[in-house]
Amino acid sequence: MHVEITLRKTRPALVNWRGVRAAAIITVLLPWWTVATATAAEVNPPKFVLGADVSALAAPGRGWRTNRVYHQAGRTNEEWRILMDHGWTMFRLRVFVSPVRNAPNNSLENTIPLARRIKAAGGKLELCLHLSDTWADPQHQEIPVAWRGSDFEGIEKQVEAHCLDVVKQLKDADAMPDWVQVGNEITRGTLWPLAQVKVPGSTQYNPPEPFDEAKQWEQLTRVLKAGIRGVKTAAGTTPLRIAIHIDKGANWQVTMWFFDHVNAAQVEHDIIAQSFYPEWNHGTLEQVWENMSQCAKRYPDKDFAVVETGYGRSHSQTNTSMLWPETPEGRRQFMVDMVNTVKNSPRGVAVMYWAPEWEAWNADGSPGPVVSVLNHLTMLTNRPASHAPAGINP
Repeated sequence: MHVEITLRKTRPALVNWRGVRAAAIITVLLPWWTVATATAAEVNPPKFVLGADVSALAAPGRGWRTNRVYHQAGRTNEEWRILMDHGWTMFRLRVFVSPVRNAPNNSLENTIPLARRIKAAGGKLELCLHLSDTWADPQHQEIPVAWRGSDFEGIEKQVEAHCLDVVKQLKDADAMPDWVQVGNEITRGTLWPLAQVKVPGSTQYNPPEPFDEAKQWEQLTRVLKAGIRGVKTAAGTTPLRIAIHIDKGANWQVTMWFFDHVNAAQVEHDIIAQSFYPEWNHGTLEQVWENMSQCAKRYPDKDFAVVETGYGRSHSQTNTSMLWPETPEGRRQFMVDMVNTVKNSPRGVAVMYWAPEWEAWNADGSPGPVVSVLNHLTMLTNRPASHAPAGINP
């Protein structure tokens, strides 16, 4: 799919040297990047937000049920505004490199008006920079046509300039993003083949041979640093958070492989962003819980967000991940379980439903059951209907 730390005065305490020795041993065993900010992570527990990717609303002429009239209680309104009335507070918008091809026309020009309305209404905004002029996902990460012909150093400069320009224009339009995601579902890298990497054990979508793993990872992390540099230059003193997004919400081993490389290269980021789709047979919420728990231990200063999820029609006849009924009520139960899983994890900060235009609404444009998910988090927890992890729902 397609710290601010509050300091408190305390009395001096006696030192437990046995605990100090144990902590020292643990510190040696952990990666270096987990040590410095663990205290900050503990002092500032994350705040949870529910959101949605409503990028389709910014693409003129796109079907996707975006032209329907959305309404509730006899009053019409924009889709995202009705979601806000039900506690959905963050909205994700993608931006392609222009000119856009073979995809919805989510250009920056088309995105700014919607982004401005969301921010003016008090909503939070996540900007998703695809670094492509078409869909970027685990199967496609194409270099924009306008950037082709450049060598790697030229592409690196294009990335920085593009990210700077997009954020600056949004900021100048009073639509400054709260989060910026550099790349979309970049588990296998981005801008193929220049910054393409090989997932261990993968037999598909691998870089061309001969493959130099060290060089490919260096180029991927340089691209990410260039994009982040551009974003932060444009933001200036305006605070924002950086997310790096892969599609392995239920896979700790691949998540660890990816973010170990990212952290070893000292790529600045705040949020481990993930996709999780039962309809694509991504796994179980028990595996998502395990992934989040492990991430909190290994990367204690990083928050965890599921920035793409949904519960639509299965894309596989042998899908073992579709544990909920494929009905409006089943979709609500899935989202209750999804939100409870992330919200109750050590560093979970967000769940975002991708393209709710498809499934979240009744045929007449009124809100479907999933829209009111936040009203049911403590009600719809009984098994066997609930498939939340045992750690939060024994």
